[in-house]
Amino acid sequence: ATLLDLGCGSGALGQYLAETRGAVSDGVTWSEAEAAHARPHYRRVAVEDLETCDLVTLFTGQRYDYIVCADVLEHLRRPEQILDQCRELLAPEGRLLISVPNAGYCGLVAELLQGEFRYREEGLLDRTHLRFFTRRSLARFLGEHRWSVDEIDTV
Repeated sequence: ATLLDLGCGSGALGQYLAETRGAVSDGVTWSEAEAAHARPHYRRVAVEDLETCDLVTLFTGQRYDYIVCADVLEHLRRPEQILDQCRELLAPEGRLLISVPNAGYCGLVAELLQGEFRYREEGLLDRTHLRFFTRRSLARFLGEHRWSVDEIDTV
């Protein structure tokens, strides 16, 4: 399979898929330091800002069996722009795989009920999170942008 890993970080997913599935991966990350770690496991790693890059031009001629947005969409002001570009990069039977933190998580809801909403260095209330999704709001968001949801699962 061919895979585009948006927000590939240091390349753990690409490494795992190459070693266990023989997958060929391309990736995008915003950090040259992360890209340097990822490159041995990816066919190509681009250092770009997903807020402003043109993925279709960046990966001209490529079509992917899978595009992964693992904990990426919540960091973007306009995640629908990335989703639109993903549609053009997927192979005809390709799949978009998304993971986002669940804003309906009971720990966060409990804090809200106590009047607390405190950003942190990491986790659900990471200071870099610009968007928040629940299962329902994610499904609605995807539907509004012409994606059909096959499955929503929890971790």
